[in-house]
Amino acid sequence: MATNYPVNPRVRAFGKARIDIARRASSQDDWQKLWKRPAYSFPFAWGDAWKQCIEYKVDDFAAEVGFFIDVLGLPINAFDPDYAMFTSPHGDFFFAVVPALEGHSTPPDALRLQFMVADIFETTAELEQRGIAFESPPAPVNSGSALHIAWFRTPHGICVDLWGMLQQPVKATPALSVADDADDNDDDVFLPARDDPDLFSIQDAAPLIQPHRQSALSDLTAEDDEEFAEDEETEDAELDDSHGDDEDKLDDEDDVKYVDIDTA
Repeated sequence: MATNYPVNPRVRAFGKARIDIARRASSQDDWQKLWKRPAYSFPFAWGDAWKQCIEYKVDDFAAEVGFFIDVLGLPINAFDPDYAMFTSPHGDFFFAVVPALEGHSTPPDALRLQFMVADIFETTAELEQRGIAFESPPAPVNSGSALHIAWFRTPHGICVDLWGMLQQPVKATPALSVADDADDNDDDVFLPARDDPDLFSIQDAAPLIQPHRQSALSDLTAEDDEEFAEDEETEDAELDDSHGDDEDKLDDEDDVKYVDIDTA
């Protein structure tokens, strides 16, 4: 589905350049050489009350609020008769729920809430005792993987994923989210070394692709492959850190690649 909002070609060029790096990198060294600092630095200085919040609209505000407060036990950061902002006991996250005008609620599949937990089996058992029915119980994301996932839904239908890492991989168990031909489609991408905790590899991220999204992803990948095959015939261009005279030129660029960029 195409966006209804105008897109600056320069922004698309930025994104294509990043995706191109992910396609080209085949080792940690490649990634270090190709990756580039963002064109602009992080702009936000946090306020005192909260840092970031995602909001969605529901038809049954009372049910959604009761579920999060009294079933899941989430603390509230803000609350009134038509607004609820939830957080954790230590303020690790924030999201909000508001009542929708009739027919204008957020589609349930528009977003997912995802939590990484220390013990996914213990957490799942506790929530089941509270009456939560899991749409999918804990299972490895890949056969033999130590990373497990389970999910349930809120009264509005928002999917809540629980992620948990076991100490030892589980052998010979069915995978949830990897296509049968995954072994034949081994396009690994390597990110910077693990001393940067904010980055992780495609091997970690791949399980985020849910089974019902796998076919759509395959279609998108095929289209992208064809597009980038054509792009390879164009001349590589390098983005300038300065945003002066080159900016107008970049506005007209639709394909930009970062080539041999020094991260120092």
